[in-house]
Amino acid sequence: MMQHIILCGGSGTRLWPLSNRQTPKQLLPLFEGRSLLQLAYQRNQAACDSVLAIVSEQHANMVEEQLLEAGAEQLRMLAEPVGRNTAAAIALAAFVSAPETILLITPADHLIGTPDIYAQTIETAQLLAAGNSLVTIGLQPTYPETGFGYIQYSGHDVIRFVEKPDAKNASLMLQSGDFLWNSGIFCCKAGILLQELKQHAPEIYKAAGEAADEWLSKGHLSKASMEAIPSTSIDYAVAEKSNRVKVVPSTMEWSDVGSYEALAEALVQHYSYHNHQAVSIESGNNMVIGKEKLVALVGVENLVVVNTPEALLIMKKGKGQEIKQLHQWVKENRPELL
Repeated sequence: MMQHIILCGGSGTRLWPLSNRQTPKQLLPLFEGRSLLQLAYQRNQAACDSVLAIVSEQHANMVEEQLLEAGAEQLRMLAEPVGRNTAAAIALAAFVSAPETILLITPADHLIGTPDIYAQTIETAQLLAAGNSLVTIGLQPTYPETGFGYIQYSGHDVIRFVEKPDAKNASLMLQSGDFLWNSGIFCCKAGILLQELKQHAPEIYKAAGEAADEWLSKGHLSKASMEAIPSTSIDYAVAEKSNRVKVVPSTMEWSDVGSYEALAEALVQHYSYHNHQAVSIESGNNMVIGKEKLVALVGVENLVVVNTPEALLIMKKGKGQEIKQLHQWVKENRPELL
């Protein structure tokens, strides 16, 4: 069996105003009353005998409540007073786990369908991890996405990691057939990860080890101990440099639910979403999210309308990436709305 490490630190800025500092996207009960966090736990419940959630202090109580509601029993929580990216979070998880424990490390904010394919993918990853590999899950790309990182591969071997490409290179990689989307899911022994971290990112190894000792002895992390850990991704710190990395290609249905278009597609395809507080007249292909008041659409198409107590967003489908600019404007001009 494995230990499930759930990374709960995502902020979901591209889903503002639905997702905010108080309730980021992974904690929103959008999927038939369940959150992405709860779905992530339940998806991996059969393969893992315990769960460790890496959370921000701000959301620790909410995360614990949701995981217990989802059925978690062997639950541990490691609350970070300040976020320091995925390398720090994963290093802390490895330090507080037994060296031979296989860790299944997943983001809390992804939506995955095709449960049979997912289970087979994780089983293959576990076997490779048992052989002392650092394993990542790669997804067969279906279109030239510029918002994801890519992995060039051959079989289970990783040739190289590629940062988020421009549209031209994304199209070329899709056509080549030997690139995968980087899912952000990892599987490895805790001790093997620490060996690689010590070799390739010694500053993170040292600072995370000291922070983990503090957590084990005191039951909490100080802000100073977290801030001492360099902030970088696990890809940059270890995966791109290690010769132990393997990849499991997968055709599972996957979404990072990173935009309103992705959220709308997920709700319609998987959950038969219908908002009884929305009415459309001579309108089509629209999505209304939020139930605070009636939203009436007349003669419009291809819109996403997000109706919250704090703000109303009206967006043309296809413009989801522009929410980053909107979020920055709100941060500078109306920060109380975040």
